[in-house]
Formats: sequence, structure tokens, C-alpha cells
Amino acid sequence: MPINPLRLELSTVQKKELFSFMKSTRDKEEYRRASAVKQKMEGVPYRTIAKNLGVNYRNVYDWINNYRKSGIDGIRNKRKNGGRKPVISTDKNKQMVKDIVLNKSPKTFGYLKNTWSIRLLATYLSSLLEMNVSPMQTWRIIQDLDIVYKQPKLELEKSNDYEEKKKKIDRYKKISSALFKKDSTRI
Repeated sequence: MPINPLRLELSTVQKKELFSFMKSTRDKEEYRRASAVKQKMEGVPYRTIAKNLGVNYRNVYDWINNYRKSGIDGIRNKRKNGGRKPVISTDKNKQMVKDIVLNKSPKTFGYLKNTWSIRLLATYLSSLLEMNVSPMQTWRIIQDLDIVYKQPKLELEKSNDYEEKKKKIDRYKKISSALFKKDSTRI
């Protein structure tokens, strides 16, 4: 029987293994690679496979070669966890955040507020660590440290001076953004 260079010849065991792998993988990259192998097994040209999967044909060529050399292990994803390593969530930084939240007031650092809010803490950490720290990252760190955070709410009780207090709260809401700024009188 002549060997067809356009097809990837697989044994029955290899085909079962490939189909089983495609069903079980949760990694979309691995599935894409297995799909490329399956299409090559069916005789589809490299460029057509690349077009079907939305990748460069060189990638498809490399995936097929890796599969030929190593089988299923050749198309497995080698990266454990892609992307940049998080700097803010190191144990040292988490301990620093815990110390700041539990033991220090924002007034200590020149802010006009008495208690930490997530946004204020994120702003302070950004300036301290000289990197962008989002409120969401800050909230996750607070959660990891098992610190219970409840957002303060301004509420009024019905009383004789209700209207006067309501005006004070409305005035506070207008200037509250200024409270995120540092006190310029301190140096």
C-alpha cells in the first residue's frame, strides 16, 4: 500500500487515543492542536488546516511534527501558567497589606479619611509599590487574608433635624472625592 504524503497515518489505537484526548481536554490550545492532527489524518493540507483554525500554517506544521515525534505528549500544552507573575500578591506584600489595614489609619499616610476603603487602599498601594494596583486586586488580597470588609453607608434616622443632616450628607458626597487626596497641610 503506497504512503500518502498528504495524510497522517495513525493506527486504530492512536486514533482512539486522539479522540479520547479531544473529548477530555479542557485546554483550548490542546484541543486546537488535536483538531489539526485529526484534520491532517483526514488528508487536509497544512494551509487549509491553518485557515480553519485561524493560525499560521507553520504552527500547524510544528504541531503535526511534534505529534509524529511524541504522540499526544507532543500536542500537550507545556506552559503551566502563562503570563506575567503577579507581584502584588506575594506573601511579603500580603503581610504588608494586612499590617496597613489592621494597624494603621489612612490619616497616618496623609489622607483625610479615618478608615480604609478598597479604592483608597488601592491608590495608596499603587504609590507605595510604584505599580498599578487595581481596586479588584486589592479586594482579592483582602479576601485572601480573611479580612472582612464592609462598605460604609451613610444613613439618616428620622428625627427633628433630618433635613439639616441630609444637606450635610449631600455636601459630603459632593466633596468626598477630595478625601482620596492627601492632606496638603502636612509635609
